[in-house]
Amino acid sequence: MTISESLSLAIQKLNQYRITSASLDAEILLSFALKKPKEFLYSHPDRQLTSGQLQKFNHLVIRRAACEPIAYLTGHKEFYGLDFFVDKNVLIPRPETELMVEEVLNHFRVTPRSLPVTLIDIGTGSGCVPIALAKNLYDASGIKYYGLDISKPAITIAKRNAKSHGISQKIKFLQSDLLKNIPNSLLIIHNSRIVVTANLPYLTPTQYRANPDLKYEPQKALVAGPDGLKYYRTLLPQIKDLSRRVASITIFLEIDPSQTIAIKKVIHRYLPKAIISVEKDLSGHNRLVIIKLNYKQPKP
Repeated sequence: MTISESLSLAIQKLNQYRITSASLDAEILLSFALKKPKEFLYSHPDRQLTSGQLQKFNHLVIRRAACEPIAYLTGHKEFYGLDFFVDKNVLIPRPETELMVEEVLNHFRVTPRSLPVTLIDIGTGSGCVPIALAKNLYDASGIKYYGLDISKPAITIAKRNAKSHGISQKIKFLQSDLLKNIPNSLLIIHNSRIVVTANLPYLTPTQYRANPDLKYEPQKALVAGPDGLKYYRTLLPQIKDLSRRVASITIFLEIDPSQTIAIKKVIHRYLPKAIISVEKDLSGHNRLVIIKLNYKQPKP
């Protein structure tokens, strides 16, 4: 069977299973099976596939027809212009989360560098957020980077991605239940500034069940109690304790747009002096909450 014929049949099958991106998905999977760029498919439409290539491609198409994500089928996902390895142990990086990276970069552009800075990414998963930041903060080599995750397999994947991007020595990835397992002395420099990024699970069980495309991703990385704010309610008191030891903390939290009012109430409950702002994603939905805690004199 030729490349052209294989593509046509795959697109037809994916359309039958209501895969909305059937043509693109078929191209990606055939390119992956052949280990060739997509351009090769259209410059060699009459090239015959070997039996092994055809078998591999058909197997991938069957899995995609069952809604298994392309990123898990190929083991790769682009995020902020960088390629990341992913598997079923980590959440697939979303385009919406690129907003967090952009806003943290903006924060460093406008914030004076007079104090040491520690950046802590909580629920790091594939490590995409701290890696993207470390690769783009060219003039901030003095920043200490940490990536925390409760999942040991996720930490292994994050370390693999950091190594593939040549910054394995720059970011320290640690297994931890939010900040619970990390002694403050490990993270804190006296009179320093802390930047926290957290894309924690924030879906409700109802939202999770309503989206069958999520069934292949780790549920524990998506669902967070009846209102989706379970883990933020645990994290914010930990940050409050941390704030007593440093000059300032800036926190970036990704949320579901429906949680805007509720998350503000939770923040004010634990961090009553916080300055809160909300940024919209490219679709115009509230997606990122930015919390600022500033202290002129650090408390002992």
